[in-house]
Amino acid sequence: QCGDFMEWQPVQYYSRIIMNPPFSHGQDIRHILRAFSLLRPGGVLVAVCLNGPRQQEKLLPFSDVREVLPCGTFAYTRVPTMIIRLRA
Repeated sequence: QCGDFMEWQPVQYYSRIIMNPPFSHGQDIRHILRAFSLLRPGGVLVAVCLNGPRQQEKLLPFSDVREVLPCGTFAYTRVPTMIIRLRA
C-alpha cells in the first residue's frame, strides 16, 4: 500500500527511525520533523540531509550528533550533506 508520508497517521509510535528523505525545496526538513513527531519518548531518529543554513537552523537544535559528509558522497552530486541524530 502506498500513501503520502506527510499525511499518514500511525497506529503506534516508533523507538527508532532511519531515513534518507528527499532533499529538494526543504523537503528534508519537513520530512525529518514529521518523522521526529512519530517517535515515542526516548526514541532515536537518524537521517541524511543537506548541510545548509536552513537545515542547521531548523534541525540542529533537536540534534545531539551531527556528522558532516564529504562532498561527492552521493554519486553525481556535489551537494553538502550530513548525518544527524535526534532524540525524542
